[in-house]
Amino acid sequence: MTRYKIILNPTAGKGNGLKVRPDIEAALKKYNLDFDVDLTGYPEHATELAIKAAEEGFDVVVAAGGDGTANEVINGLMKYKQTHKKYPTLT
Repeated sequence: MTRYKIILNPTAGKGNGLKVRPDIEAALKKYNLDFDVDLTGYPEHATELAIKAAEEGFDVVVAAGGDGTANEVINGLMKYKQTHKKYPTLT
């Protein structure tokens, strides 16, 4: 089964990031997807969380936030890719 890591910035969209979490989780549960949600808490946290997700073997990493969140997640996966052959897909 495909494993999804959702990296959610709770302050994205003027604080709406946290408000949409229940909707995101409900949509994923509806399709019985295996997922885990991590919230960012400080600058570059999404980078750390993306590296950790790759290390833990998640198949897909989803950046839920704005441009900054996506940028940090991409940076984390690229750092991981430099030392590993297999890494998750970014969405």
